[in-house]
Amino acid sequence: MHLRFRISRPSLFAMLPLALLLSGCSDPAPFYPSSIASVNGNWQIAATSAADTQLPSISGALVGTGASMSGILHSDSASACVSPSQPFTVHGSTDAHDLTTLTGSVGGGTLTITGTLSNDARSLQNAAYLVKGGSCAFTSSTPIHVTANAFSPITGNYVGSFSDPDGHLIDVTASLTQAPASDPNGNFTLSGSGSFASNPCFNSPVAISNTQVTGGSFNLTYADATTTNTVVVAGTFTPDGTTLNVTNWTLTGPCGPDQGTGTLTKQ
Repeated sequence: MHLRFRISRPSLFAMLPLALLLSGCSDPAPFYPSSIASVNGNWQIAATSAADTQLPSISGALVGTGASMSGILHSDSASACVSPSQPFTVHGSTDAHDLTTLTGSVGGGTLTITGTLSNDARSLQNAAYLVKGGSCAFTSSTPIHVTANAFSPITGNYVGSFSDPDGHLIDVTASLTQAPASDPNGNFTLSGSGSFASNPCFNSPVAISNTQVTGGSFNLTYADATTTNTVVVAGTFTPDGTTLNVTNWTLTGPCGPDQGTGTLTKQ
């Protein structure tokens, strides 16, 4: 009589966890696009309310990626705790949950900016900032909610018009290029020219000068050496850089004085 022993084999599904354990397999680390996306460019960080007037808005240049970034910023207001001509530096990084933290010294105190970096690294969501210590110290220890956005360069051909209080329109075509890097204060410059169609006050095209772009604002000057007429322009622009809202233009020279507002749109 022969005895036969049957050895049962564990099922594939029963062995799978052990095989994975022995092989050292694990779920891949999550991928965060913002960690490699570039933050380079012109940024503005502005309080969403007038909760603290010490430092209501700051602008400047950030460089690097979500993983590691640095920047040079300045106040946007002459009435703030530090002058716009007194830049300060910040440094920071983004953690595995896309939380960005930037810190720097301003007015003898410590500035901290936090927010969730978007996948394209062009904004901080649920952003807030706080200054502790020094001449810029906030009156409250609670961070203030802010908007934090990168602004696309003012580069391209823009078409629109200037108008004055009497309803007169001046057609304007501008070819503008924003510098890729900022100056030592975190401001960007523009180069280019503007044309004033069928306007005897200007020998078009007129080169621009005295330019500055910081955060969501800009200013520039059209100075015609031939007619000696000058237009100084100041305004704001949309984050995508497609619309320039001229909040004030002032004309001086033989054709002046005059002033008004205007809009230019990227073509």
